[in-house]
Amino acid sequence: MDSVRCPYCGFEGEFKLLKTWKYRWWNVYFYECPRCGGKFRYQVDPTSRCKSYIIKIGAKHSRS
Repeated sequence: MDSVRCPYCGFEGEFKLLKTWKYRWWNVYFYECPRCGGKFRYQVDPTSRCKSYIIKIGAKHSRS
């Protein structure tokens, strides 16, 4: 699998996998960042015809 980076804080490493499912031809992985708690989807085309991408889920508010 490609290197995944948190879209909120930039953390790169092991993420907590919350759920997986298939959407059309995409394999979808729902992750939670251990550093900032941000949740995001990582969508991967198993055939490598399309580029994998990340979708932020919800609004991540910074603590003041």
